[in-house]
Amino acid sequence: MTLRWSYLFALVVCVHTVLPSAATAQGLPFAVGGDNVEAESSMIPFRVKFRGILNGPAKGKVLAKVALNISTYKATYDFEVLTAEAPDNPQVSGRAILQPYKDGGKELNLAGPKELLSKIGQAEPGTPLSLAGFLRQRPRTLQLTSVETLGGEP
Repeated sequence: MTLRWSYLFALVVCVHTVLPSAATAQGLPFAVGGDNVEAESSMIPFRVKFRGILNGPAKGKVLAKVALNISTYKATYDFEVLTAEAPDNPQVSGRAILQPYKDGGKELNLAGPKELLSKIGQAEPGTPLSLAGFLRQRPRTLQLTSVETLGGEP
């Protein structure tokens, strides 16, 4: 009988020491970077839309020149971004979204359905494109939801 109480006491002590740390952990932000989705350390994906020119000189004011990486094709493409927006977060500026990738500083890894990736891979140099998807800043990944060829300068 005393052995059973000893085990029960040990279990209560263990649970008591673990619970305060679990309660504290719940108070932490969802991910590194907290609610600041444009922070480089953010793991929270947020919806973005980019318009620009693929592998060619853009006419107009360029926000950033971004290197797009498609690991499936073992290829990197230059994308001169003319506009960048976060439709669900209008307070986030295009410059803030593109800061980590500006002027080829870091590559933006593209992921998504084969049909969308192939639209980029098969596009002619100088093609105006609109890319939409969910951006995760920390792993530098854009999960594509749409790729559209624009009929002229965006």
